[in-house]
Amino acid sequence: MPPLLEVDAVTSGYGKVEILHDLTIGVPEGAVVALLGPNGAGKTTTLNVISGTLPVWQGEVRYDGERLDGQSVYDIARRGIILVPEGRGIFPGLNVRENLEIGVRAGGGGESRSARLESVLETFPRLRERLSQAAGTLSGGEQQMLALSRAFLGNPRVLLLDEISMGLAPRIVEQLFESVDELRRRGLTIVLVEQYLTYALRFADICYVLSKGRIEFCGEPDELRDSEALASSYLGAG
Repeated sequence: MPPLLEVDAVTSGYGKVEILHDLTIGVPEGAVVALLGPNGAGKTTTLNVISGTLPVWQGEVRYDGERLDGQSVYDIARRGIILVPEGRGIFPGLNVRENLEIGVRAGGGGESRSARLESVLETFPRLRERLSQAAGTLSGGEQQMLALSRAFLGNPRVLLLDEISMGLAPRIVEQLFESVDELRRRGLTIVLVEQYLTYALRFADICYVLSKGRIEFCGEPDELRDSEALASSYLGAG
């Protein structure tokens, strides 16, 4: 059975600068796939290509066997691929409830809106205590919880998570990844770009190490922990 999401020999970049070079990755349904590598390796660029915020120059992105590249960001999101960007992307001037209601409306039909909202408040009980609080006044960890909640309310099938732990205390990061694990148990497929290797290796089913827009390693976390590819990418060895 082919992967749910496929990036097949993709070349892309910004302006005239090529960042991804003939990149190929496969994301099985229900799996957590971690994209690892140093700054500038092309990890965020890969997520942007999948989500449609960056065009594909060569190659294809396929979702459920159908071409995804060339579609609008809106259409891709409506098909169930939701990006949580670095920097969270919440509406700081709206309160927590209003931010969540935007996600509920974006999710369309299926499970009732009230049931979906209750589900995320069970996953992130701290948000229930802050429903009337302006999103911009939340702590960094709470804002990230809000961003994840709003993405989940969009009724996704695939979540693209870009550095959700950026700038947060380890205790908050632990809570966030427990929530990510809960989302995985509910059947979501997750593509994760993450700076904390400990968490990425703990929760991922498949790891890709990128370097300069190319794949240097693909395998299971246990294969990667002591590999030369990891040392080379993160420690400059070799």
